[in-house]
Amino acid sequence: MALLLPGMFGVAAIILDGGMLMLDARSGQHATDAAATAAALDTLLGTGNPTQTAADYVHSINGLGDATVTVHSPPTTGRYAGQTGYVEVTAARTRASRFAQAAGMSRTLAYKSRSVAGLENATGPAAIMILDPQPPQVNLGVLPLGLPSITPLLGGLEVLGLGAARVNGAIIVNNRWGGFDENGDRCGVQDLLRHACSCTPLLPLTRIKATDVYVVGGVDHPMAYGPLVTGDPSPLRANRRPVLDPYRNLPVPTTSADPVNVKNTYYGGVTVLNLPLLQPPTVLQPGVYDWIQVVAGNVVFQPGVYIIRGKNPLTQIGLSVLVGTVKAEGVMFYFTNSAGYTANSGSPDSADGETAPAGPNVLTLLPSAVLNVGLLGSKYSPLNSPSSPFHGMMIYQRRQDRRPILILNIDLLLGSDFSGNVYAKWGNAILAGVGTYRSAFCVGSLRILDVLDCRIEPLQYLPAAKEVFLVE
Repeated sequence: MALLLPGMFGVAAIILDGGMLMLDARSGQHATDAAATAAALDTLLGTGNPTQTAADYVHSINGLGDATVTVHSPPTTGRYAGQTGYVEVTAARTRASRFAQAAGMSRTLAYKSRSVAGLENATGPAAIMILDPQPPQVNLGVLPLGLPSITPLLGGLEVLGLGAARVNGAIIVNNRWGGFDENGDRCGVQDLLRHACSCTPLLPLTRIKATDVYVVGGVDHPMAYGPLVTGDPSPLRANRRPVLDPYRNLPVPTTSADPVNVKNTYYGGVTVLNLPLLQPPTVLQPGVYDWIQVVAGNVVFQPGVYIIRGKNPLTQIGLSVLVGTVKAEGVMFYFTNSAGYTANSGSPDSADGETAPAGPNVLTLLPSAVLNVGLLGSKYSPLNSPSSPFHGMMIYQRRQDRRPILILNIDLLLGSDFSGNVYAKWGNAILAGVGTYRSAFCVGSLRILDVLDCRIEPLQYLPAAKEVFLVE
C-alpha cells in the first residue's frame, strides 16, 4: 500500500486535477473568445475602450475575477500579428492542485487562453452608402425644370419610375425602417409603408441590381434586389449592423486644410445669362459665393473649391444649372447653410461632429443645388489633387445641412459626363432621369427617379462594410 499510494495520487492528479484544469481552460477560452469579439466590435463601431471592454468581459461578465488579462491591438503573435483591425486577448489564471501536490508535483497549476477577433469585409467596395437611420419626412416643394413636388421619403434608398438602378458596387444602408430580409422574414423597425430600401412602393415597376445590398433594416420586396451579373447569388443581406461614416474625419474646406485649392476670395451672388454663340464663356474662379445661377450660356469653372454659403433670393437655391454648357473639371462644390462661413476658419461647420441635426421646421425643404448635368457638351469632374483631403470629391455638403441635392441627367443621345463623389451626411440626394453617374454617393438618403435605366459606376469607391469575425 505504501508503494502504491504515490502512484494512486499521481493517477488521481492526472484525472481529477487534469479534468478540473481542462474545465477551467475551456471556461477561460470562452471568456477570451467573447472578450476579443466585444473588443473588435468596439473597434468596428468606434465606441468604447476595447482594452477595458475585454477586461470587463473576462472579469465581470464571465466571472474570472482573478485572471490576468492582456490586450494587444494589433496582435503581437500568431497569423494576424501586426495587422490592424484585429484584437488579441489573453487571460492567465492559476488554481490550487488537489492531488498533484500529494504526488510531489506543483502546488498550483497555471493555464492561459488566447483569442483573436477582427474586422473583415462583409461586402465589396461600396458605391452607395446611406447614413441616416431615420430621415425626416418633408416635401421638396415645386422644383425647377417643371418637376412636381416630391412626396416624403418611403425608403432610405428609394427607386421610383420604370427600369432598373444598376450599381457597380455595394449598396450599404444604415436606415432602420422595417420590411423583410433575404429569407422573407420580417426585420427592422416596422413603420407602415416605409422601408430601409424601397422599389416603387405598391407597384413592382423598378429593380435594384448591385454586387451587394447590405441593409440595417428591411426591404419591401426581396425579389426586387438582384445581382448585377445574371446568375450570381442574391446580393441582399438585411438585419445587419450599421457602418461608420467613411468621411467622418474629413475637414471642412479651409485655406489651412487645403491651401492650394481653397481660396477666401469673395464673389457674392453670380447669375450667368449669355448667348452661347455670340458671347464668350463666363469664367468663374474658386472662392466664396452667396449663390451661382446658370440660366443660359457657356460657363467654365476653373479648377478648385467653390464654397456656396447662401441661396438665390428668388429661387432659394444655392447652385442651379438649368440651360447651357458647363465645364466644371477638377472642381468641388461645398454647400453650407452658414451665411457667415469663411474659408479662413471654417466656423461653425467645423464643429458639426456626428450629432444629427434637428428635422426641418417647415414641411417644404428646397434643394441646395439643382444640376442639369445632361446638357450638350457639359462635363463635371471632381477635384484632382492627390495631396488634398478633398481629392476625388465633386459635392460636399455641410454635415448639419439637411437640404436635398437634385441631379438631373437625361442621357439619351448627348452622352452626359458627371463624375466625382457626393457627400451629404444628413442630406437627401435625388437622381432624376436616365444615364450613368461615375460617382459614389455617401448621403443621408437617396432617391432615384428612374426613367429607363440609371447606372452608378464610381471612379473612386467607398469602403466595404465590415463585420467582426473570431479568427483564432
